[in-house]
Amino acid sequence: MIRPYFVYEITPRCTSACKYCYNVWKLPGDYPKGELSLSEIERLFDKVLSEITPNGITLAGGEPLLYPEILKVVSLLSNKGIKVAVATNGILLKRELVQSLAANGVNYFEISMNSIKRETYNYLSQNSRLDEVKNAILEVKKQRAKLSVSIIITKANLADIEKTIDLCFSFSVDVIALNRFVPGGNGLNYLPQLQIIKAELEKVLSMAEEKAKDYNMPINITIPVEPCIIEHKRYPHLNFGTCVCGREKWVIDPLGNLRTCEQNPEILGSLFDNTFYELSNLEAVNLFQRNNLKIDCDDCSQFRKCGGGCRFNRDGCNSSIIR
Repeated sequence: MIRPYFVYEITPRCTSACKYCYNVWKLPGDYPKGELSLSEIERLFDKVLSEITPNGITLAGGEPLLYPEILKVVSLLSNKGIKVAVATNGILLKRELVQSLAANGVNYFEISMNSIKRETYNYLSQNSRLDEVKNAILEVKKQRAKLSVSIIITKANLADIEKTIDLCFSFSVDVIALNRFVPGGNGLNYLPQLQIIKAELEKVLSMAEEKAKDYNMPINITIPVEPCIIEHKRYPHLNFGTCVCGREKWVIDPLGNLRTCEQNPEILGSLFDNTFYELSNLEAVNLFQRNNLKIDCDDCSQFRKCGGGCRFNRDGCNSSIIR
């Protein structure tokens, strides 16, 4: 059995209101709201970890640093031998907190910074805290912790991505996660302002290829790009990912429910009331894994390179979709 990796959305609260945000509770509907107390989190993971040993847990949100007892949660998990990462917008990541998180067991930070142009950053995040984000990156590097900077490719920041990568290199960032915008959550309200076309994605990938080669810095394309749409061999210095959602990676929402993917609002069930094995073997998981696949995917020799692409991207190379 593959050891799962969990993204735990510890809180739905956030310090930003990003136009591209994928959080499922920002979709129309009645997705359950709230978050667990520290004692409930301890009970949740006592149960989950008695069943399986995950390959790691990323604390996400919302903004995970808004959770008042985040340090205790980190300690709780790391003391159980779990590798803990934090995915944050960086606004609250001051020196003392970086030091405390690292001391309590966080071994990987992911900070989102979609532009170093103040006007663009303010527009996309709907806050004006870019200086704090830059300072957070520097503070993490002072602690010699592993750091990834996440950049979402949107129509609004196309002209800024090159200089953002340059700054990441000058700040000694370990890895860049460069991903196209995939509509979901709040992002569905801003499609004309955010959605890119294939030619724009190719232009960014070509630029990123040169940067990865010149800087010898890993640039990961973790939202899958199907090689039948854009040939991966044109970008030998970029690391293209495959879809592992609902197989290797799973999401736990703020109330302890299991989902297959950050962008999938379908709740498989509560991990308080069901085992991970029961929920991960539901028919809904199989249906998710088949969602948005093209008819040609089953016979494609390159399927393993992309896993059929993102289950929520609608830009497939074949108009015939398997539902």
